[in-house]
Amino acid sequence: MFFLVDCVQRRYFSRSIVEITGILQKTPNLALAILNMLGCYAGLPGTLKFTTEFFIFTAFVEIAPLSSFFIVFVANCLGLIAFHKVWFNAIYSVSTKDDDLSKLDLT
Repeated sequence: MFFLVDCVQRRYFSRSIVEITGILQKTPNLALAILNMLGCYAGLPGTLKFTTEFFIFTAFVEIAPLSSFFIVFVANCLGLIAFHKVWFNAIYSVSTKDDDLSKLDLT
């Protein structure tokens, strides 16, 4: 994830995801790598995030059963919705700037 943020920063000269639009049209390989990262961040089974969340939340349910369900909902559902919404806007939206389309793509 940090490597992809560095790739975006080197190509667009900004780390503000709000300023960056149209990644799919300019750099399709970078967009596909970001979409892959979003899948891993969502905690798909088999990823490291899924394994760690499973162990953390299992232990947390044993300690505080009622409050653990609220924290799981907020952390996973609402956090993932906000995170994915920002990245999907950056990837799929149309660029409003008049910059060149010759950004260096991943090879």
